[in-house]
Amino acid sequence: MADLSQQLSDWSKAVASMDVTRSSEQLLDIMAGLKVPGVNMDALVASQRDNLEALNAANQVALEGMKAVGAWQVKLLQETMRELSTAIGKLSQSGSPQQLLATESELAKKAFATAVRQMQELTQIVIQANQQASAAIAKRIPESLGEIKDVLKLPEGPAKL
Repeated sequence: MADLSQQLSDWSKAVASMDVTRSSEQLLDIMAGLKVPGVNMDALVASQRDNLEALNAANQVALEGMKAVGAWQVKLLQETMRELSTAIGKLSQSGSPQQLLATESELAKKAFATAVRQMQELTQIVIQANQQASAAIAKRIPESLGEIKDVLKLPEGPAKL
């Protein structure tokens, strides 16, 4: 039992360190050491290893999506700063109050159009990342359900009542 306690302690440290691969492997090692009547632990561990690999792949895709959103935000900030600089230059060149009002109105229209376009771009980035992440998991679900028979050591042939 002390060995299991140590394994669980090591596993909790791996989880806390956010090392998903290491914590997944440690959890599988713990499961492999358990003996449960009527359960093929080797098949269960193999099945869960495949599940965790799919989950890790989905997490990797989600991370890439977050990086894409971050890159998009940097691009947005740079673009906004360029437009702000241009707008300040135009405002300083406006002569009459009518010209100033017309320039401000045009800048407001451009800013609104830019904000809408940028939100649409962000939406597409997030949608794509979510679709890719969920695809890895969705692919694994039918495979995992098919492995239940092996895990539970179900007998072949018709069931006896």
